[in-house]
Amino acid sequence: MSFLARLFGSDPDSKIAKAKRLMAMNEFHEARWLLDDLEHEETKALQHEVMSGLVQINLNEGRALYSAGDRARAEEHLAMAREFGANSEQLRQARRQGREAMPAPKVKKTPVDDGPVGDDPIWSLPPDDPRLRYALMVETYPEQLRARLLGLGPDFAAAALMTDAGDPTGAMKALTPFVGRDDVARYERARAAIAANELPAAGSELIQFGASLGHQAIGSKHTAMMMVQVLSKIGRAEEALTHILTALDLAQLPHEQTMMKGAEASLLFMLGRDEEADTKATALLRNESRDMGLVKLLSQIRKRRGQRVNAMAMLEDGLNRCCSAPGKCGSQPLDVEAVRMLIVMYLEDNIEAGRVDELLADLEKHSKQPTWDDGYISALQARNTADPRLKDQVMNLSRGLQAQDPRLGVLKASFSAQMGLG
Repeated sequence: MSFLARLFGSDPDSKIAKAKRLMAMNEFHEARWLLDDLEHEETKALQHEVMSGLVQINLNEGRALYSAGDRARAEEHLAMAREFGANSEQLRQARRQGREAMPAPKVKKTPVDDGPVGDDPIWSLPPDDPRLRYALMVETYPEQLRARLLGLGPDFAAAALMTDAGDPTGAMKALTPFVGRDDVARYERARAAIAANELPAAGSELIQFGASLGHQAIGSKHTAMMMVQVLSKIGRAEEALTHILTALDLAQLPHEQTMMKGAEASLLFMLGRDEEADTKATALLRNESRDMGLVKLLSQIRKRRGQRVNAMAMLEDGLNRCCSAPGKCGSQPLDVEAVRMLIVMYLEDNIEAGRVDELLADLEKHSKQPTWDDGYISALQARNTADPRLKDQVMNLSRGLQAQDPRLGVLKASFSAQMGLG
């Protein structure tokens, strides 16, 4: 052990002693970071004690907030307790004890009208004024988070607005100090990271946001769904599944539960667990029969399981029920992706030529711009009609595709002769 290590207390024994002092003062968070990656014979036992302390602190805080009537903040602490190792029974008991200690509800007073609608000077600002843009951004947050957001001050506001101003990299840097002050800042840093294509950083921020505050809707986005999308893109679908199951267990609103169950089924499919994905998606579709996202997912699952006729029937039924003609009760816009999927399967099997013509007419009418799939459809038509231009079409479709690109496997399955594989 070096003299400097002993002098400054940076040797393992000194760190263990310091961790014990912190734990005695209930400073479990500080003790946790001190023990992280520390090689010492007492580390494991102390880490277990630290996590138990963090669980108890958050359970106590959750009970107290429930009894004070602040359910939103109570759930934040219970979510942290779960993250540190609390089991479902401990969480249920904390909620129950907190609710039992709640005071009787107060009679609501009729608010006094202090002025005409729109009298707030913030709404008199010009549309490009950053104060107005920040006020509108804050309005998208759940009410229980707005005060915490505003508490971060004008410097945070300026940093948060940098993303939409076209400087997400600068926004990430400027927002970094604020995530240490309050986890509520992590959503804006995640948004900046996504815009800057720094997906691992975005995933970390969203995971921590959910662990600390609970996943929730912010404007038109939901932090749990954002997390799933980001982690899936960087090959961490297994981790995304773990987090979405935790979020599902905490979700209380029916539409959020449905959304997360759909994400669970999608992740199971992505991980190749087709039978489980089929079971989950089928159960969900019984109650959400007009959800074309579920229809398409279940069709993909059935197709990969070798049930192609059933996969086609799923899409036909979904298009008929969910995307009826305009003017009919409950009609939805035509799902162009579902139309493409169905055309592809019919052409791959070289069946239902008349139906393919109908679907192609719909596709031409509703498609906004051509995609790689449209080129693949054209090549399948050329294959089925023995068009001499087929080989050039296939070569154009394969150009630029990396070896791991799944589209290359699709081409090899349908055009092995043209690609020199037959």
